[in-house]
Amino acid sequence: MHVLIINLKNSIDRLVYQEKQLSRMGLHFERVNAVSTHDLSEEEYQQLGFGWQRPLRKVELACFLSHKKAWELVLKNQEVALILEDDAVLASHLPELLVQIEEQGFKDVDLVNFEVRSRKKIISKQPTYTFPVLKTELFELYQDRTGAAGYLLYPSGAQKLLARLEHSAPAIADGFIFSCYELRSLQVEPAAIIQEDQMKAYGLITTVDFDSTIGRSENYKTEYSSTKEKKKFKKRRIAGQWLMACRYLSVFFKATKRFILLDQKRFNRTQM
Repeated sequence: MHVLIINLKNSIDRLVYQEKQLSRMGLHFERVNAVSTHDLSEEEYQQLGFGWQRPLRKVELACFLSHKKAWELVLKNQEVALILEDDAVLASHLPELLVQIEEQGFKDVDLVNFEVRSRKKIISKQPTYTFPVLKTELFELYQDRTGAAGYLLYPSGAQKLLARLEHSAPAIADGFIFSCYELRSLQVEPAAIIQEDQMKAYGLITTVDFDSTIGRSENYKTEYSSTKEKKKFKKRRIAGQWLMACRYLSVFFKATKRFILLDQKRFNRTQM
């Protein structure tokens, strides 16, 4: 399985961690040189950072463009790839799960999401695929809200994401991915990937002693340059919420909104 790790060139400790983690699991990877805020000119930021539901921070735009580079590689290589941010922590059974998914030979799937991140997701009531030996199920994923640290992307999915970008502005990476309703996405349960900043919330560690190098938006308070600008973005926000509501209504009778389970025993805490 082709693995792409998005990594800033100065985040050497993160790269070393991922090298050890993936080597232990027998997975080889290709490093994707993440876009840095220093790579963004002010002109580029002004052109790309203000078309979403709120102004993007430079670090969020850089993160989005980094994921875009990974999508372009998937499309160019015409090969399914596991895309990871460099703060992703992998469950011990992930390699076996990747083999099982590959053996399924999905022809109508664009993306498989492995991550969980403290928010409910809208998924199918019943699993679409089951892997009994691994005690893992795949559900149709109709709506996600946060998290792009670990997902399997098929060339068809990469094509749809890049095509959407031709008529839609950049957004936070996970927001862009999971508002692309053209994608047929699946959700893994129990989750097989978690980000470092979520490990305490899921009881995998007791203290947090690291900082994220990729922009997180959960606790970010937006600042606007004027009341007029604030109203413009508020309208976009309302439109986005309306689309999410319509999405939920369209799958209401076959979907459920709930948290995705995570099995702590599947994560090797001695390596964290």
